[in-house]
Amino acid sequence: MENNSSIHGSVAILIKNSTPHQQLHINTGLQAIAVRATCHKTITICSIYLSPSIACNITELEDLIRQLPSPFLLLGDFNAHSQQWGSTKRSTRGKMVEDFLLKSNLSLLNSGSPTYLHPATASFSAIDLSIAHPALCLDFCWQTDSDLHGSDHYPIVITTDTPSPSFAKPTWKLHKADWAAFSHQAALDLCTDTICSAEDPIQQFTDVVINIANNNIPKSKPNTKNIIPSGATKTVKQPLKPGTKPLNGWKSTRHNTILKTTGSSGPKPGV
Repeated sequence: MENNSSIHGSVAILIKNSTPHQQLHINTGLQAIAVRATCHKTITICSIYLSPSIACNITELEDLIRQLPSPFLLLGDFNAHSQQWGSTKRSTRGKMVEDFLLKSNLSLLNSGSPTYLHPATASFSAIDLSIAHPALCLDFCWQTDSDLHGSDHYPIVITTDTPSPSFAKPTWKLHKADWAAFSHQAALDLCTDTICSAEDPIQQFTDVVINIANNNIPKSKPNTKNIIPSGATKTVKQPLKPGTKPLNGWKSTRHNTILKTTGSSGPKPGV
């Protein structure tokens, strides 16, 4: 989770530990965070929040997606209105996002369903967008959940029927370790002068010990099977109201988007 203290709000992505993933470091003034994750394929997922009170221009969005390895999903609350994705009017930001999609050759997964219920006026609008790289536009199905779950934004569920691999990480077989060889190599490689003179001594020490272990301690073979379901990602804004049950058994806070993978033998799309 990252938060820019100069901007109101924050974004986050929650991923199951069993889903292979890596956080990406992006340089932007926007409220955005990105990860590289393996669902049915390896994709980049970027969560973004654009405050309605802070100006945003197309250049900032273009600079953001240039930093996202393809293919990617750009998901979040854009606070942008346009008839193209279900709003009854087109705002200035909506026009900017339309131009961004056209210029960047990106696809919009939204079906036109409302994603936001204004708490004061009880009016509906669509301001939460799910933008996809062209290589992913046919991979996913998009829908909103009918229950607000205590939020003023409808949960967005993005599903794919393509099975995704489940990765079991290899473990050390300590009972088969050659401890004599381990000790001998450690005495040779763990040189105090070399480690202390490194730019990052702790990382240097860790790398040396892991290398010694790889040479002298066998590992179990990774087990990869097409098991459904895989991981899920959610973007989070604020806590659920007291007494509200979290979605799908997650001990999480209010969210914007859930990304799931399903198969023929797995759960049906949805929450």
